[in-house]
Amino acid sequence: MMTNTLSPDLDDQQYLQNRTVPRQRFNHNETVNDATGQWLILPAGVGDLFVSVTPAAGTARVEYTQDDLQAVEADTAVGKPWSEGDVSGYTDSLMVNAVTAIRCVADGGSTEFKVTA
Repeated sequence: MMTNTLSPDLDDQQYLQNRTVPRQRFNHNETVNDATGQWLILPAGVGDLFVSVTPAAGTARVEYTQDDLQAVEADTAVGKPWSEGDVSGYTDSLMVNAVTAIRCVADGGSTEFKVTA
């Protein structure tokens, strides 16, 4: 299985104006269609994450793994569901980046999955 990596939002230059704490934002947005999405690897040093799902139909959830990077890349990592469980409408959560990767699981339709750090 392929993986993605949470990447800096190169269009965001606001951090350059902040002299006290320059911090680049990270942004990821994808649509998952009635499937288990790809793992999104979270780089070390990125703090809290704002994660949201918006299922158009059916339900969706976010899964995370604490397995090592090699397991994520080999698609043997075990996913654990976020505390909100399966949701049928827009749901967001602030998550601490203390995991290796996260992904969206959509059941029954298209789901928008967003991650911002």
